[in-house]
Amino acid sequence: MKTLPLPLRKARVRRAAPASSVHALQLALDETRQRFVATFDAQCDFIGILVEQAVSGRTGPIVALTQVIHQLKGLAGSIGFPTISTRAFELEQLARGAGRCPFDSLRGRWAVDAIRRAFARDLASPPSWPTPAAVPTARDAKRLIAEDASVPTVRVLIVDDHTIVRCGLRALLANEFRGAAFGEAADARQAFAQLRKTQWDIVLLDVTLPGKSGLELLKELRAEWPLLPVLVLSGHPEDQFAVRVLKAGAGGYLTKESAPEELAKAIHKILDGGRYVSPALAEKLVLGAGTDFTRTPHEMLSDREYAVMALIASGKTVKEIGDELSLGAKTISTYRARVLEKLGVKTSAEVVHYAIRNGLVT
Repeated sequence: MKTLPLPLRKARVRRAAPASSVHALQLALDETRQRFVATFDAQCDFIGILVEQAVSGRTGPIVALTQVIHQLKGLAGSIGFPTISTRAFELEQLARGAGRCPFDSLRGRWAVDAIRRAFARDLASPPSWPTPAAVPTARDAKRLIAEDASVPTVRVLIVDDHTIVRCGLRALLANEFRGAAFGEAADARQAFAQLRKTQWDIVLLDVTLPGKSGLELLKELRAEWPLLPVLVLSGHPEDQFAVRVLKAGAGGYLTKESAPEELAKAIHKILDGGRYVSPALAEKLVLGAGTDFTRTPHEMLSDREYAVMALIASGKTVKEIGDELSLGAKTISTYRARVLEKLGVKTSAEVVHYAIRNGLVT
């Protein structure tokens, strides 16, 4: 077969396709889109089954999940469903990472739900036909995710009643986690609204919140979202709350005086499935491993009573405690009376001495 001269071959490449060919191609694309729409729910159901099977860690289900989601990513991108393609790519990367660490079933389920939600968004928008450079590839995966603000690298919910603290944390973490998405809540009610509206990768939670305390919120959060990582970030010293929040299910505890580098380190470790405590606290926990903390009087306090006790120990008055916890003076006085009774003391000064003697204040 005779080879065409290079200029002639280039000319043929540039030649426009006949109108009939363009029409036939459009019909084929429309038919493919219709089949894709008709079978989408079944595809998602099948992917969901593979996600559940991948939890076992067996190679077969993980390989099958990777192949199926890779095909979905490519098909969705080629027929004008770019959001589905992007979400499928995220799940594909999660499945491919299962060889380095256990498959994260919670993230897998979230990813399937995200694919389902992306379907309505893409279907309501005009078809978007990607150029070859826009199709995600393994080589430019991280760059695409980091540059596309609609595909956050990590979703962080900050629960703190001080606006300036929330803004400061966002600024710090934006430098460490490029492309991160942030949400804010000033109390438990706003936190639950955010949690039910959006999927989050980690929650940064303050202990002292108006109304329902951070410890109370943590326990309710653990009941409804048992696998969602939570890092408690508080102004109270570690000795006051760290052991209590870790027992309640937090992934770590840091004081607000911690260095930004330590905050980033803690978040990375918790997102990887670990738990984080400072070296100083870790040493104390090891030294006290044989101690039965449940027999000490302060361990018998409720979360709210413990918070009031800590504020009394820091020298705050009933009014100041009420202002900080957004509770009335009468309510604080009731909690104070319970604290005195359970600790076996009679005055606030004795509460301070008790806290110092038991290492609850620094």
